[in-house]
Amino acid sequence: MNIKILKVIVIISFLLICSIDQKGFPILITLIIYSFVAFQELFYYGNIDDIFWEGIIFPILIIGTLITFYKCAQYKDRYIELVCIIALFLSIIILTGILNSYNYYKRILPMSFIIPASIFIISSLILIVKNFRKSRE
Repeated sequence: MNIKILKVIVIISFLLICSIDQKGFPILITLIIYSFVAFQELFYYGNIDDIFWEGIIFPILIIGTLITFYKCAQYKDRYIELVCIIALFLSIIILTGILNSYNYYKRILPMSFIIPASIFIISSLILIVKNFRKSRE
């Protein structure tokens, strides 16, 4: 499988991972909501104290990580790709609420979390293995 196709699969599956709380928004929708609320708080209310990290910095970091991940050269920047995948995985932990024990009221994870997250993890591992294996040959 081509490296660019794997990268697109990783990015799309990352954006489609849903949170496990009651609302269950995908990460893409969560980033849009955070950005909209930050924009509204900044320009409508003039208050930046409460929303600086979640509303402005966090979406910019995630979008920047996705762009950096996609633009990395195939075998040259394999360590930068690895760091981007780790950063995306850590942001999944933060954005989905997987560490919050309150979200386990059903004692089962929703399929809207399991399927995209497993696709993200499997395609990321395949991408890492392909990049590091190809460099040795």
